[in-house]
Formats: sequence, structure tokens, C-alpha cells
Amino acid sequence: MKKFFVLLVLVMFAVTMFADLMQPTGKIAIERENVMETRLVRETSAQRGVPEHEFVTAPQSLITNYYDYMPGSYNSLPVAVQPDAFGGVYMVFHARETTTVNRREYYAYVDASGNVTNVGTIGTQDIWEGYGGIDTDPNNGDPIAAWHWTPTGGMFEVCASYDLFHFGAPGLWVEPWTVIDNTNDWAPDEFIWPYVHIGRSPVAGKQRVYIQGNNATSAAGGDPSENVFIAYADFNEMDFNMQSHLDWTFITLPVFDAWHNETPVWNRPSHGMCTDEMSGRVAFFGYNQAAEAEGNEYEEFYVYYNDNYGEGEWTYVATECRFDVENPNDMFWNDLDNIAHSLYWGPVNSGHMSAIFSDGTSKINMSINMGLQTYEDSAGDGWYYPWEIFPYSVQFDFNTEEFVIQVQDSYVNPNALHQDYVHGPNALFVPWDTDNDGEPDEIDEEGNVLMYNGWPIYFWDTDNAFHDNYMHMTTNEENGWLVNVWSDGLKNRFYNESGDEDYVEWATVAELYITASNDNGVNWSDPIIMNAKVGDDNYVPEFEGMMPCYFYPGNKIQDLGDDFGLLHLMFYDDNSFGSNVQGFGENLGGTMMYASVKIDFSVTDQGQPGNSDNPEIITESVLNNYPNPFMGSTTISFSIGETVTNGSIEIFNMKGQKVKEFSINGQESVVWDATSQASGVYLYKMKANGRYTSTKKMILLK
Repeated sequence: MKKFFVLLVLVMFAVTMFADLMQPTGKIAIERENVMETRLVRETSAQRGVPEHEFVTAPQSLITNYYDYMPGSYNSLPVAVQPDAFGGVYMVFHARETTTVNRREYYAYVDASGNVTNVGTIGTQDIWEGYGGIDTDPNNGDPIAAWHWTPTGGMFEVCASYDLFHFGAPGLWVEPWTVIDNTNDWAPDEFIWPYVHIGRSPVAGKQRVYIQGNNATSAAGGDPSENVFIAYADFNEMDFNMQSHLDWTFITLPVFDAWHNETPVWNRPSHGMCTDEMSGRVAFFGYNQAAEAEGNEYEEFYVYYNDNYGEGEWTYVATECRFDVENPNDMFWNDLDNIAHSLYWGPVNSGHMSAIFSDGTSKINMSINMGLQTYEDSAGDGWYYPWEIFPYSVQFDFNTEEFVIQVQDSYVNPNALHQDYVHGPNALFVPWDTDNDGEPDEIDEEGNVLMYNGWPIYFWDTDNAFHDNYMHMTTNEENGWLVNVWSDGLKNRFYNESGDEDYVEWATVAELYITASNDNGVNWSDPIIMNAKVGDDNYVPEFEGMMPCYFYPGNKIQDLGDDFGLLHLMFYDDNSFGSNVQGFGENLGGTMMYASVKIDFSVTDQGQPGNSDNPEIITESVLNNYPNPFMGSTTISFSIGETVTNGSIEIFNMKGQKVKEFSINGQESVVWDATSQASGVYLYKMKANGRYTSTKKMILLK
């Protein structure tokens, strides 16, 4: 049966300067029915443990900005943390300093002490610009940025620039130049919204930079498919010294191109891209937002990757991302067919995310919103329930080719049978069956099943949810730390959408949510919650008087020692709640902000520290190899402060394949003879006595 999709309401702008906004598609939304009892989220105690946290750098203003929508990037992290030797942070964002000037692309630099030292435009042309991406050279800290602009006044083009930080200070940006020339080379396609990723190069002594653009041009069916266009180039410091525009190679990807060309059907992906500094792996991770074929309906999580620096063949791996769920007491009813709906959980209102590797490059991660949805009725309509949307992480293991989901904000109804239930990997959160025993937790006197509501989107409006969702993940790869960042607007939705006077004080308040993992995303903490509502349990004085939204984490969590990590944040402090660009709030502007938060990563996977049912995560340096780099063989030594009686050392290549495993019992070292292996980077990990260290890297030379 052919599925029916409709356009969500999109605010129409009469001027071309708003033409670079993403165009929405999606299922028809059903508003809350009278059988749904509103229940406040997180009214029960934490199940998994909330990490200790505090601001290290209180929010600092960067610049006034009258463009109050998605100021950084859609699907990447526009906050680039320099290597530890330099310790600074680069940020890119678009802004209008007044209501009458062009939107320009800006940068800001924060030094190692947390001081904002530079803010300004990157280029000198006074033209319409925006949606920048950035990454830094792992050797000298130089950033490369890309954004789209209109130098000829016609179609958008993607330009690039880099800052010669290695000369001694930030702010020496070379004049931007066009990399993806849509006007002359790729029309009628228009690849914009660029993201920048720096990874390893096959050319000795160089790095490879990838600039990805997404297609804003509609496919034959009338909607954009956002098939990608990739430009990549190899560079080193000498290229920068010569102010080279670099030698670019351009590629597109067959699967995405087929979706755009409707062969066999139109398909729109939502995904993030990532690369690795130590390997040649490049990958996209996401889901099909609207895939269909006559008689073959499907929606998928997918990974599309290449292990050869983006060159040659790419591999596509996918799995169904609809998770069927029983209709409780047949309470979700289809009046058209006069039957109860068939229900499932699947991605919805979740188009803006980032993807990151973990555990070397053996796993890839993203975060999304999963919502309650229906299969098609006799009219071909599919529906979703906007009051039943919850945040999830998704992880793909390259070794096993398995996808794992895990809810990021879970809680158990105090009336549930099993109140000690904890939502772990692949345990679906069902808001009327929070302990997953197959029975509704609570039924009212009239026989209605009661449930929790969820809205992990900062702004309350249903039709605008396509635009205002964002969930971003970042990492400290050496320690196996991951962080997931999003905003929640359920309480302002209670008032603005439902008129619930109990929540009138939340009318202009959204909440920042942060979850943490210390085991490469296998398990997650309960969320850190911060808001600006004075008197609330989650109020933080650093946000007082603000309307913070559009949070972007840094692309690396810095290690502060003693299990503490530093999370960098760029965000927007609005002066009128809601994006005026999207038709909400007044055109009063706001302020771009920077802050940093210290997080304790010692909270373990399924409870408080010291829970004997959970392994302790050892993050200090207890695992080493010598020599490193090495030729032929190397000695791997380890110590956990006690005798190792049951453990192993596992060695993986950069494709994630296990090439060697040692059983350890009482030893303090093992010798790996790698003469039969190819030269390159390898990962090794110790497991011992129910504990394990962070993954370490070593280099085999031949």
C-alpha cells in the first residue's frame, strides 16, 4: 500500500534570503486524545545515576545576533576543540548584528583558560552567508571552515577558509574561495549546508579534509532528498603557508543519488558524517526519513561507509527501524476503519544530529527522537502522536553489524509492578508500560490507560518540530566517554499547546538535557537537566534571565583528570521565545553564548558508583605498550592495582576486526608478535576482573 505523506506547515518568506531553510516532509500529526492522561516526566527518582557537574566557564556573550534560528549547523558540530597541546576552541556561526544587514558567517576563539579572545567575520565580502562547519588540524591546531554564500547573487555556493593559527595566534583567516560551485558546475543541483571533517590521509605527512554538501534541490517528486556531494583534499602546513586553495576531488555516493533520482523510489536521509584521525574510515550514520515502495514499505537505520579515505567502493548496511508495540486496551482508535491502530515506535521529528565513532572506529553512534506512530489506514495515511516522542541513542557495531538503541531519558511509573526496572540497551521505553512487563502500569477509573508524555524538542509548536529539533553527540575517544546534548520543551508545550495553567510559568522555558556514557555508549547515565526557571529543582543560576536554545557541544570532551571531562557548549540566548525566522516570537534578536561544563564520568552504567552488579570503569593510564611505534613485536603491560585472575587483551585493526586476543591470568604483560600483520594503526583493550581500561592505540611500522 502506498504511504501518504503531506507537507507540514512551512512559514513562507517573500524574500530569497530565507531560501536556504530546509523543507519539511513528514507524517500527519494527531493531537492528544482525551484518553491520554498528561503525566509530568521525571517525577520519579533517577534509575541509572545523574553525573555530578558544574560550570567551569559561566556563559559568556560572543555577539548580538538577529538571526534566531539554528545559528551553527544542522548535522555537524560547529565547535572544534584544538589538540590538547593548544587547548583552545574555535566556533563558527551565522549572525545578523542588526535587523537590516546581511547574515554573515562569524568565528569565535576561546583560549585554553576559557577566555573569549576573538570574535569576527571570517571573510570580507558583505554578502548573505551561513550554516558553517569546522574542524581542526590534529597536528598544529589550524581550523578549516566551510559555509555557503552568494558571491554572484544567484545560487548558493560552498566556500572554505582556514586560519593560520600556527603562526602564533588566531584570526589570520585566508580570504574564502569557492569549493563547490553550484552556479557553474553542478546546476540545477544546489549543494549547501556544508559540514567539515578532517581525517587521516593516504599521502604521507598530510591530513585529508572532507567538505560535505547536501542537495537543497527538489527531486522529481517535489521534495529535496539531500543526496550528498563530497569534496576532499590533502593538505599539510606548507599548503597553508602558501595559502593554497588545495587540490579538490569531488564524489557523490550511489545509494544517495539513487534516492534522489527515485530509482526505484524517492528517499530522504537524516544522518551525520564522521571521519577518524587515525584510520581511513569515513562513514554516514542515519535513518531513512521517508522510504517507501509499492508493496515493500520500510524505514531503516543505515550506515554507509568507506575504509579507504573515501575512495572507491562504499558499503551500505541497514536494518528496519520500526519497533512494533501492542495497542494498550485498543485505546488508539482509527475512526476511518473503525478498528484499533497498529502501532510502532520509529524516528520522527529528528533531522538534526551528529555522528561519532567510538571504541576506535569499531562503533559509530548518533542520537535521535523516537515517536509513537501508526501503520497506514485504508486511506493510505500514516500518523504520529506528537505527545509521545522520546530521545534515544543508536549504535552500530562494525564487527557484528548489529544496531543497538537505548532510551536517553527513562523513568519508571511508581505504580508499575517492577519499580526497580532499568532501561538498558534495546529495552524500548513504552510510556504506559515503563517496566516492560507487557501490562499497562496504571488505568484510571474509566478504564483509560495512563501514560507519560515526551517532547525532546525545545519549542512547543507541532508543525515547527521539523525545524527545531536537535540532538548532538560528542566524545573523548581515549577514555571511552560519550555525551549526548539536546533541549526538552515538554513543559512549555503543556502551556502553549494545551493551555494547562499549571505550567504558565514554563511558557518561555526550555530545558538543557545532557546524558553521559563512560563505556563507549554501551550504557548511559540519567540526564543532567538545567533550566532558567527560578525555584525549580533543575534551575541553574548561570541561566537566570536567559532563554537558552540551539545548543552545540564541542567535538571533543577534554580530559581534566580524576574521571572529570570538560564539555564545551555554544548556544543562543533568545530575547523572545521562539524563532522569529520561523514565524514565532518578536524580532528582538538574542546573543551567541559560550560556556563549559565539568562532568564526572565515574557514574557507572546502571546505577550509582560502587554498584556490585556493574563493572567499574578504569580510565586512568593502566595500560601501555612499548615500543610504540614498533616494528615486528611490542610488549603490552597492564596494572589494575590487584592480581589479574580473569582477563584478556584484545587487538583490533582500524576496520574494527579483531586480529589477536590474549587470555591473562596473573601476568602483568604480554608480547604481541605482529610480523604477519600489515603496517598501520591498531587498537588494544584490556578486560580484567570485571573491569576494563580505555582503548589505546599503537602503530606498527614496516
